[in-house]
Formats: sequence, structure tokens, C-alpha cells
Amino acid sequence: MSNSDRDPTFPNALEAIFLVVVLFGVEYVLSAALYDASHAWHLDPRSAGGVIAVLSNGVLFTALLYYKRMSYRQLFHPGHQSVVATIATLALPILLLVPALNLAMEQVDRVVIWFFPLSSAQEAAFEAMVASSLAPLISACILAPVLEEMLFRGIMLRSFLQQYSRGRAIVLSAIIFGMAHLNIYQFAVATLLGLLLGWLYERSRSLWPCIFLHAAYNAAVAWSSAQDIGLSEGALGPVPTWLLSFAGAFAGMLLLRKMLASRTAG
Repeated sequence: MSNSDRDPTFPNALEAIFLVVVLFGVEYVLSAALYDASHAWHLDPRSAGGVIAVLSNGVLFTALLYYKRMSYRQLFHPGHQSVVATIATLALPILLLVPALNLAMEQVDRVVIWFFPLSSAQEAAFEAMVASSLAPLISACILAPVLEEMLFRGIMLRSFLQQYSRGRAIVLSAIIFGMAHLNIYQFAVATLLGLLLGWLYERSRSLWPCIFLHAAYNAAVAWSSAQDIGLSEGALGPVPTWLLSFAGAFAGMLLLRKMLASRTAG
């Protein structure tokens, strides 16, 4: 595979929305094809839905990578600094963001659910998505962060940054990332997460910090669910937890801004 992007301005925003529609079509086809397999593998069909969504991202991403003739090196980490050095440098400040991010997103979920109450079927589906069984955990904490970042930051945002201003590119990619989750509950959280991931990608120009943050956040959500911490409690939680979490996030953002500013300048 060559090291040059054959079409660096594909997709634009309208084309990216069309690709999300294609993504829904791929999910429908895979759902039909894997329906019997989910029973053979003793998977809860609701859990299998998360796996199918991740696989659909992979199918679409693979087709786009082939079309654009990009190398994996160019997609993931085109800079000169090693991947290990990049993650080692940025891991701590990224991890400092996660507790506050998890707490804040829970409150966003509460607000959305207050306006749009969950049906029993929807509630069961979301519980299955963060179930502690192996397939949903692998899908949410490993496959989804890798494949979604490859598609939405590595392909879409990368192209948007060639065509639009930095802020507009990040906002558009975040909204499209939210739309791809196909429900109002995940749309709000995914869009906000997409803004942070987009900023991180634009500053680092590497997918690895985005994958690391995405995986850490999904793991925190899964852990909170396993510990019965979250929406069912109805309370904000202990004040010291909030203070420590947001103090850590503030420190993490300061470190990231400083590190990524110097990296960009260099």
C-alpha cells in the first residue's frame, strides 16, 4: 500500500453523512448474516448488536482505506516520534481526564433521559452493551476504540482538516460521530466525547492518544456499570469524588495543552 492519500479531501461533510448511512446499511446486512451465528455462539442478541456495530465500522473503514490507498503508518502515526514515546508522554494526562469525563457524561445521560425517558427495551439494550461478559467488553474496550478512531478521526476528521477551519472540522466530525450511534442517548455523549477526541487528534496528529482515551473512557463506563455506580442512584455522588476528579482533569488538560503545544511548535 502506498504512503500517499489518493484523495485527501474525501470525504467532505456531506459525503461523511452519506457514509454514515452506508454504515447503517452494513450493520443491517451483518445483523441478518450473524443472527443465526449469535445463537450458535450463545450470545445475547443485544450484546451481539454492539459487536456487529464495531464490525460494520471495520468493513467501511477497510473499504475507505483501500480507496484512499493510505498506509497504516500514515493513518495511525505519521510523525517521527515513536508510538511508545507518544503514549508514554501523554498517558498520564489522558488518564487524569477519565474520572471527571465519566462523571460528567453520566450527568449528560441523566438530562437526556429526563427529556426522553427510556423504555424497558431500551434500558435492557443499554445494560447489555456494558455487560461484563467477554464479547461486549472486548467490543467496547478494544475493538470499538480502535475501529471507530480509524474511521471517524483517521479518515473523516483528517479529511475535514484539509477542507475546513480547525474548529469547524472538529465540530462536524464530532456531530457525525454522534449520529453514527443512531440514538439520542448515545448521540449526546458521543458528540461531546468526539469534540475532545477531535481536539486531541488535531493537536497530536496521531490516532494512538485518541484510541487510548476512547478505550480508557469505555473501560471506566463498563467498570461503573459493573459496580452499580451511575444513573440508577439518582444522586450526583460524593462531593470529594467530584472535587478530586475535576481537579485531576484540570491538571490533565493543562499538561496536555502544554505537551501538545510544544509538539505542534516542534
